[in-house]
Amino acid sequence: MPVYTDQDPLNMDKWLPKTLQSIPLHTLTAKSECAGKYVKGKVVCKGPLLNMGDHVKYLLKSVIQDVPKQSQASNNISINVVLFGGLAKDFSHAVNQGDVVVLWGFTVSPSPTFGKDKLHPCNLNLNGAEAHVHVCAATAPAAGTSGASATVLKPAAKYKYVPLNALKHGSQVNVYGVVTFFKLPFPTKGTDYCSTLKLTDPSGATVCCTIFCENQENHPKIFKAGDVIRLHRVKVQTFGGAMTLVTCWGWSALTFDGAVSSPVVPRTNNKSFHFSEEDQRMVTELREWAAHGLTALRDPTVPLSAVLPKQYFDLTCQLLAKARLDSACTLLKVWDGTRNSCPFLTIPVEPEALEGDCPAGRDGQNLIADVLVYDNHVEVAQALKPGMFLCIYNLHAVPQAVPGEDCSVREVLSFHLHGGASYGRGLCALPSSSPDVAKLQRALQSCAEQMEGDMNSSLDDLSWFTASQFIDGVTWECQTVRKCTHTLQKVSLAHVKSSSPPGVFHVEAQVKSYQPKRLYQCLKLFCSQCKTIEEIPDPATLRARFGQAVRDTRPCRAAWADSVTTDTQDHSRQITLHVSSKSPAHSDSKLIFVQGASFDEICHLSSDEEFLIPVKSSRGKLTFLDSMVPFLFRGKRQFYGCRQCSVRRLVKCVEGIEVWNERSISEGLGLQLMEYVLVMKFELDDGTATLEALLLEDSDSFFHVSAEELTHSQEAQEKIQKIMDSLHPPDNSTLQRPWLELCLSLYAVDENGQREVHCQIVNTQTRGSAVEQ
Repeated sequence: MPVYTDQDPLNMDKWLPKTLQSIPLHTLTAKSECAGKYVKGKVVCKGPLLNMGDHVKYLLKSVIQDVPKQSQASNNISINVVLFGGLAKDFSHAVNQGDVVVLWGFTVSPSPTFGKDKLHPCNLNLNGAEAHVHVCAATAPAAGTSGASATVLKPAAKYKYVPLNALKHGSQVNVYGVVTFFKLPFPTKGTDYCSTLKLTDPSGATVCCTIFCENQENHPKIFKAGDVIRLHRVKVQTFGGAMTLVTCWGWSALTFDGAVSSPVVPRTNNKSFHFSEEDQRMVTELREWAAHGLTALRDPTVPLSAVLPKQYFDLTCQLLAKARLDSACTLLKVWDGTRNSCPFLTIPVEPEALEGDCPAGRDGQNLIADVLVYDNHVEVAQALKPGMFLCIYNLHAVPQAVPGEDCSVREVLSFHLHGGASYGRGLCALPSSSPDVAKLQRALQSCAEQMEGDMNSSLDDLSWFTASQFIDGVTWECQTVRKCTHTLQKVSLAHVKSSSPPGVFHVEAQVKSYQPKRLYQCLKLFCSQCKTIEEIPDPATLRARFGQAVRDTRPCRAAWADSVTTDTQDHSRQITLHVSSKSPAHSDSKLIFVQGASFDEICHLSSDEEFLIPVKSSRGKLTFLDSMVPFLFRGKRQFYGCRQCSVRRLVKCVEGIEVWNERSISEGLGLQLMEYVLVMKFELDDGTATLEALLLEDSDSFFHVSAEELTHSQEAQEKIQKIMDSLHPPDNSTLQRPWLELCLSLYAVDENGQREVHCQIVNTQTRGSAVEQ
């Protein structure tokens, strides 16, 4: 994330990457496509450097204004620029008020201060390695202001590059090469980290390069064989009769993605480097040569679907969750959107020890790989965050025999990243600009779409789709509006907390946190008659309860139904379908009572039949199953009855119903229908106080999605997750959280003889739109 400085404003555009295009400030909106674009403006205000004391560490806010050449249409529009981390510190040292700057690698977000400062309605945010600032100082920088962190570009610099077949022992050279093999940085016995490379070029020579550097982050950023590297000021030595390159004082490196179609953008942490049109030409030529002339370059990357037992391979994947098993082993749960015919070994982990979300259903058995990371790789694994895209090098697929469900032995694959650095073994996070990440995202999106049709995806995989923000490359900009008719002045949360119930208040606040984080945990069953709220049984529990019921295969006949018996796949039991002879007029739908079917079997049957009721035999009569299993299956939807309010009796003929639906059928069967509700707890913050507020009664209108729809619709699940990611971004950045207009209801309830005060979000709706990134 370098800050470049230049004394000549005419040089600024010359030194920009050729792939960048200018975008005027007045055309920027929150929906603008920012990739490959830059803005140019004059610094009219520069705020102080703030030490945030958290993972962001530094923050600086500045204001830039369109330069005269661009300002004819924009009327000298000014925009807030927010810089984070090391870039904010570099900007503070190198940039002064009056300087002209060019910014790229930024993101655009709505300005929370637009109503107060009347500047541009959006902010420019610069954070991470892809953000860049190029500044032309209005005057020569004073001593100590530019510092070592600012880059001084010297157009007159001219470097000579030596072909690898012309290296001479003892000389100091600059070289370009294509990486054919590499080892990620590993600690030495001293204070440095060491990484090794093998390079080649069109001369046909191959040389090894050893790099020593105290800071691991300053090593060349190589992600795969075929990447291009430029090395300055490296020393040539002879070792074992072959020429080798070794870093010495003043060395530097730039690396580039090896894909021919990717932009020529240097990867480096150095704050000072030279890069000209000649360099860009050399990188392009090396890419073309490697793509067509380097036939020996083999890509060891293998998708999970093609992994074979005992194979060593490289894996490009996304991290879903992780857990530390002990000091020498970390578990990573990863996927790449492909399935293997062989099931994968699942490592049992306590839920509280797992960081991140991961589906627990049977779908993950050959889709999600549990990777055990050992020894020297544990430190890197612990620094990774769920949602990151990774490359794991020299991963080992180990076949393992485990007991099957029927006392047989089956073979599964377990995955191990062994200790050491042999064969390039290691792992690292991939940048979002990597072509491999774009390819992986497409595979993940395709897999998620296929899973939408899975009969068990409704509840089994609700947590699965909480990772969708990492897949589709789309963010969700969201605001709230109050739909109440109250004419109230806005008050602070401190005022609300000090008030006595009952009361209604209008506030403006941010979401500091929310619970629960997993979407399926937000869904509950609610009885409108007795006000009971119960948890929804997970699929494993339902399979067990159905398993007990199917053990009873005694025949049972009902006079009011036509019964049909069919064999199951295991031939140890039969399924009996009791088709009701009564149905509403002008309806072709049939009410079918299913006896002897497992949970998975009745889910499969419900894809073809609209109304299925699971039953069992008791003393020759049909009765309902356990009180906490669905009494009705309608496609992917499942409906429950309240065990306290339902008049449970023998199954009888359902008559006198004009229209069949879940409510009329439950009444005909003597069951009290339970409704699906979405329950969430928000921690609100407005700077004066924090306040916990429930979202319960108005959750459907808040999200514009019904809780019942969430049980079977992936689109509804993703919509709510995107809204929550907008209200509370996953990176927990306070500046990116929107300010919400909310209506709060304060009320008191008596629980266990004590009076407790609660707060609910009411009469509030979200409004949002999708924004391409």
